[in-house]
Amino acid sequence: MKKSMRTVFAILLCLVMVFAFAACSNGGNSGGSSAPAPAPAPAEEDADIPAASADTEDNLAKSKAIDISGLKGSDGQLLLIYGNARPVPERPADPKSLPDDDPLKYWDIEYAGRTTQKADPIVSPADGIIGKKIIMIGQSEHPYWGAVFNGATIAANAYGIELTTWNPNGDLNQQNQLIDKAIQEKPDMIMLATLDAEASVQQFKKIYDADIPSVAFNMFPSDEAMRYVTAITGPDDFGQFRLLAKTVADKVGGKAGVAYVTHLPGGSPYFARAYGPISTYAQDYPDMKTLDLQSPGFEAPKTKQVVADWITKFGDQLNVIILSDDSAQSEGAAQAVKEAGRDDIIMVAAGNSKIGMDLVKSGGLYAITYQSAEADGAIPIKVAADYFNGEKVENAYYLPQAIITKDNVEQYEPAAW
Repeated sequence: MKKSMRTVFAILLCLVMVFAFAACSNGGNSGGSSAPAPAPAPAEEDADIPAASADTEDNLAKSKAIDISGLKGSDGQLLLIYGNARPVPERPADPKSLPDDDPLKYWDIEYAGRTTQKADPIVSPADGIIGKKIIMIGQSEHPYWGAVFNGATIAANAYGIELTTWNPNGDLNQQNQLIDKAIQEKPDMIMLATLDAEASVQQFKKIYDADIPSVAFNMFPSDEAMRYVTAITGPDDFGQFRLLAKTVADKVGGKAGVAYVTHLPGGSPYFARAYGPISTYAQDYPDMKTLDLQSPGFEAPKTKQVVADWITKFGDQLNVIILSDDSAQSEGAAQAVKEAGRDDIIMVAAGNSKIGMDLVKSGGLYAITYQSAEADGAIPIKVAADYFNGEKVENAYYLPQAIITKDNVEQYEPAAW
């Protein structure tokens, strides 16, 4: 019995071995060939056009079809509003050697980028703005910057852009660190509002050397820095403060003692909002005399103390105060003037916040400049779209200029910040 069982088991084992050998010989294919099966041929319609190129053309077409010309900000105003660029006068031989009261001293800052000989440009891939990653680095925690980022975000969402906004809290070292971080993240573009005109050369060159296109926005870098920048957008600070200076000079008959509360030292608004009026007065209104310049920052109590000290020191000689900010600075100045009973002092400021427009309506400020913060953030996004869509990009794009007084303030309401 045991012998017969062993015989049956041996026969079964032989059969299994035979079938296994047959399967190996066929390679698992019914055709009897040991070669692997050929890959399926691509569809005939795709044979001549790589998939990436088809996607690129589709993205570019969709990107160009996006129209944000009618897009509005939170204040109901159009986001894409452009001003006219003022003619560029002949550059003096050495503007930095001229005296402080000469209107050409700060020529390089006032006309930065307008006639700059650019380094070899970073060529646009012309593959469409949709899906691009952009990092925008601002300046501080000031409410204006919240509105700038809001405008940029509205425009970025309309274009399908991945936008990241960073704030260095007014610290140049921190801004430089954010630039390094941005470069490491390898975005498609970096937008920078430099804190310091002199430092801007190193900042923008570093971005350029990383082969990343950049847009300077809000703050104008030095003319040398503009060699590495695709374009610049922002307010024509010199232009609007020359206009504001003339407005207040005409109000006081061209004769007054003037004190200046400046912007943060080093940036283009510092020069534009102080030396713009000073040089304008030196040329056109010689009886508008500078009494003092102070930089208390953007805190109402500090500005209030500065103005109170001026009132004590200069007395009736102080007739005009020009401020770089129509919110906290103007609040502090208005309190000091009111407490001193000096309603004869004419005050003007950069605008246009809700605080500033309310002060214009109440008479606390005689005039402010019109400057849409949300447009300040949206316009560089539009420039980026033009760049990645393969459109021509100009060197500079300015916000429009206007002076807001009690007569027209309602036209600019509600405020964006």
